Amino acid sequence: MKYVSVLILALLSVVFGWLFYERYWKFRDCISQALSSCLTPDGDNLTQGGSLWAGLAGLFLLLAVISAWRAFRSR
Repeated sequence: MKYVSVLILALLSVVFGWLFYERYWKFRDCISQALSSCLTPDGDNLTQGGSLWAGLAGLFLLLAVISAWRAFRSR
């Protein structure tokens, strides 16, 4: 039961990492050339704000590592 938080935090990190890739990393060249926003082939308007997903992914990954360390330490 004590590993549930590790799993949830790791899953959130993966989801936000995927969002970062889909909303920013794939179109980073287009976004930087436009200096503000970029239209994808699907018609989505992407901005520099998509890079914030990386911060959330990193934060949840850090929390997952800390949670895992505490769970394994208390064994």
